[in-house]
Amino acid sequence: MFELSPAVVGIAVPVMFLVCGVAIAITAMIVNGNQKELKHRERILSMEKGIELPKDIVKKKRPAYLTMRAWGMVFSFISLALMIGLIPEVGFRHGMWGFMPGGLGAGLLVAAYFEQKDSNR
Repeated sequence: MFELSPAVVGIAVPVMFLVCGVAIAITAMIVNGNQKELKHRERILSMEKGIELPKDIVKKKRPAYLTMRAWGMVFSFISLALMIGLIPEVGFRHGMWGFMPGGLGAGLLVAAYFEQKDSNR
């Protein structure tokens, strides 16, 4: 039915990723705004009725180093998978592009290590 040339697909895929990324960001901002508005209305109503203000449920935040460590491992394994998949197909020279996410993963792991060291003091 439809015949898509590689040039059209090469342009359409990044455009779709960009559009979806922007749509996800806008949706997150709208949902966050609605939650803040509902919390504000609840506080106003309880003040008007003379009821004790509802106590906020404070979520305990994860330490930053746990998130960095998780993303560091993700990027490191993506790098490993890229190199294992690319080197047999295109050779060692072009397969080394897999080191790019590996460098990012290693940087995140080192940053997580130092962040954890600083937070334990």
